[in-house]
Amino acid sequence: MQLANRTVHVRVNGRSDEITLEALGLQADANDVQVKVAVARHLDLPATELANHVIVRTSQAIIVRPEAIYG
Repeated sequence: MQLANRTVHVRVNGRSDEITLEALGLQADANDVQVKVAVARHLDLPATELANHVIVRTSQAIIVRPEAIYG
């Protein structure tokens, strides 16, 4: 598996995007803060825009999504 082609799925402001780690300039071992900063930069958003988003890691992708609120 080529980790540089690993996909980051992003859900922000009702919009979904898929970006490779390579396009974000990240390695597969990037931490959550690095992922959020790179995604915000790539989408031309203020870094604070993703403050309440969670990072979910699977074997195939990294998912950046708003925190689910139940109740």
